[in-house]
Amino acid sequence: MTTLQEVRDRFARDHGLPFSDSLSQASILDALNQHGVIFRDRVFSPVTTIWGFLSQTLSDDHSCRDAVSRIFAHRAASGLEPCSPNPASYCNARSRLPTAVLRTLAKGTAQQLQNGIPQAWKWNGRNVYIADGSHVSMPDTPENQKAYPQPVVQQEGIGFPLARLAVLLSLATGTCHDLAIAPYAGKGTGETTLLRQMYGALSPGDVILADALFDNYFVACELRQRGIELVARVQAERVGSQTVQSRSDGGGDDVIVWQRPNKPRGMSGEQYRSYPETLTMRQVSVDARDKDNRAEQFKVATTILDASIDGGQIGDLYERRWEGEVDIRSIKSVMKMDILRCKTPEMVRKEIWTHLLAYNLLRTVMAVAATESDVEPRKISFKGAKQTLTAFAPKLEAALPQQRAGLVDAMLLAVAYHRVGKRPGRWEPRARKRRPKPSKRLNQPRHVAKLAHNRAKWY
Repeated sequence: MTTLQEVRDRFARDHGLPFSDSLSQASILDALNQHGVIFRDRVFSPVTTIWGFLSQTLSDDHSCRDAVSRIFAHRAASGLEPCSPNPASYCNARSRLPTAVLRTLAKGTAQQLQNGIPQAWKWNGRNVYIADGSHVSMPDTPENQKAYPQPVVQQEGIGFPLARLAVLLSLATGTCHDLAIAPYAGKGTGETTLLRQMYGALSPGDVILADALFDNYFVACELRQRGIELVARVQAERVGSQTVQSRSDGGGDDVIVWQRPNKPRGMSGEQYRSYPETLTMRQVSVDARDKDNRAEQFKVATTILDASIDGGQIGDLYERRWEGEVDIRSIKSVMKMDILRCKTPEMVRKEIWTHLLAYNLLRTVMAVAATESDVEPRKISFKGAKQTLTAFAPKLEAALPQQRAGLVDAMLLAVAYHRVGKRPGRWEPRARKRRPKPSKRLNQPRHVAKLAHNRAKWY
């Protein structure tokens, strides 16, 4: 098992980006061999292409030309023959790179970090993962529209393709351990269905923390059969449920029995009968009136029946579910993954996994900085860490070997300095004060608006 101290010690021996030991050339080659990828020795090898792709997702520009310019400068500074500044070869190399390789690297980086975290960062000795969903848009191309159609409420040619994402995020470190992607609407695109695709990323004893959408009898059964626990907010009281034991005087911590609901549409009778007729659950009442939350009182359902874990711990754990929303905001807003740039579905999936790989590598740096400063990773600002890492990356790359250790110390100190402020019960109106520019909204396809007889409408 690789510990965080071992990862930190290797930073100073690295000769590229400060996280490239976590993504060494050997680990990339292992992933390529695992998927049977054969490549020729060229300027844009898979290692160079992945490095360029990562730098592209971390930069504010996000363009291929910016990534190629960075590779060009790196080769020139290293005494190598400069490559062509034309981004065509780099784009072709990205298209040859299998999505499975990027997925393996992203998931492996998250798992390596999770395996090395201190026991104190876990919840009752367990790994907790937040299950949540979101969506991303992408360029309006025929290929993207076919794979990820725009919402039906939007006029054809006006909207943008939209994809639904479901993720598993580590509560301890914030890393993304798996992702499932589907069209925004249609059969088999719900978040519970996407969660089922990610069961393989979980191990017996793990805990899934989710919102009321996952208060689902069949999901709870499936997880329990795999030895995985579920903690979710109660969506509604179930008909026929019975309380068999009350563990608190106020009735706020009860063991209840759920009755199997009616067969869902689309589920076969044989599959329906494979689920037990009853399911023993635990229901905890949470009183959050003293915390100025939007919801003052609510109930949490869980498969954790262990009496040594009291109801207060279950309630406190669920209140941390909001950290998953903050993580998704970091991925979409800070790393600018809310609007993708690639024009084909396959490249869109590569772009998403590269963003997650860069995100997990940043989280690794934050975890190392947290151990150096004896704080939890959740108390460190993600945006501050990204800004610090972006500022130090070129200095670390250009530094002499004897200078790197001091730079790494300074970088980790700066990363740990930027903390998340204490804002209990923070509430902000979902509105913008600054007015948008008085521009017209495009209500017809762009190629139609550019026709000569339509141009007068847009002046």
